[in-house]
Amino acid sequence: MQDKKKMVWMMISVGMLLIGVFLVIVIKSYMADQNASSQEKNLPSLLQLEMENEQLAGENDKLLEELTKYQAGESAAALASEQLEQAKISAGLVSLSGPGIVIALDDSDQKRSTSNGNIGNYYIHEEYLRAIVNALWNGGAEAISINDQRITSNTEIFCSGSYIKINNTRQMPPYNIVAIGNQDNLKSALQFYVWDMLGEYQQQYGITRKLEIPKESVTVPAANQYSYKYAQPVKEG
Repeated sequence: MQDKKKMVWMMISVGMLLIGVFLVIVIKSYMADQNASSQEKNLPSLLQLEMENEQLAGENDKLLEELTKYQAGESAAALASEQLEQAKISAGLVSLSGPGIVIALDDSDQKRSTSNGNIGNYYIHEEYLRAIVNALWNGGAEAISINDQRITSNTEIFCSGSYIKINNTRQMPPYNIVAIGNQDNLKSALQFYVWDMLGEYQQQYGITRKLEIPKESVTVPAANQYSYKYAQPVKEG
């Protein structure tokens, strides 16, 4: 009797074990199916994300390329602007200020007499102005004006009757000459080239010559833009 009971319990135990094994297999199979199904469902999303990432990477490369071009163009524009400003300064088209000297010349107020030489010696002539301008250039002047007329490469200084013509304008004495540059060098050049000669005319005929070295900055106005009617730029190549 006891042997039969043992046999029954043994069979029940084996049956329960088989059922447990079967349930484990079923559960693992179900989980595997679920995982596979989940991966299949997520696959389109993953592919979409990958495509979007590739598109964003391409757009980022384009933006970096445009940024590089913009920065290069900005640098070129800044350089061109700087070169244009320097060209305008060299052409005298920009007002300038800085350390410098001021010279005043005027005709004599003495009674004109031919007994003391040529009556023209009592007047300020265009050659005096040209000599002063050349002396100042040699002294390193960076900008010069006479009676607010900027002296440039196109400036003419010549006598026309009772006045001196400068930049196609009539100028009468007194003549106020302003030069920007190293004050000591300008003064030395002026004294070396022309100042003594003017001093002789001052003593003999009474013309006025004055030299001022101001502590403050002096200002030289801009020139009027020159118009070319016949000259044309030569095309390279």
